[in-house]
Amino acid sequence: MHRRTFPVIRLFPILVCLSPLLLGMGTSGGRDMIHPVADFHATLTDADGTKVQVNRLNIGGDVQLEADMGRGTLRIAFDNIKSIDFAPESHDYSRATVHLKSGESVTLRVRNSLMIYGQTNVGLYQIRARDLQSITFTS
Repeated sequence: MHRRTFPVIRLFPILVCLSPLLLGMGTSGGRDMIHPVADFHATLTDADGTKVQVNRLNIGGDVQLEADMGRGTLRIAFDNIKSIDFAPESHDYSRATVHLKSGESVTLRVRNSLMIYGQTNVGLYQIRARDLQSITFTS
C-alpha cells in the first residue's frame, strides 16, 4: 500500500500571499482618519489650555461620539453636538459632558485611550481623550 502525499513546500508561497488576508491585516475597517465621511470643524483644547483649530474632526474615522451611558452604549452624531467637556474620572476613563445643539446635556463615560483626530494647516493632529479639556464645534 503506497500512500501519496502532497509536499507542503508547494503550499508555502500560497500561504505567504494569503496570510495578511487570513490574519485580518488587509484592511483598516474602511475607516479613514484623513478623509472622514463629513467635514466637521472644531477647536480642541488640551488639558494645558492649548487650543488647536481642526477640520475633518473624527474619532477613529467615525463622525460620532460613542461612549458608555450606565451599562449601555450611546452614539451621538457630531451633527447634534455643540461642545464636549472632558474631566478625569479614573485611570481608564474620563467623564464627557456633551452639550447638544438642542440645549440638552448628557454625561457619558469615555475611555482615556480614545483617539480624536483632526486636520490642521500643517498636518494631521491626534490627541487622546485623557489629554483633552474640551471640543467646541465651529461648523
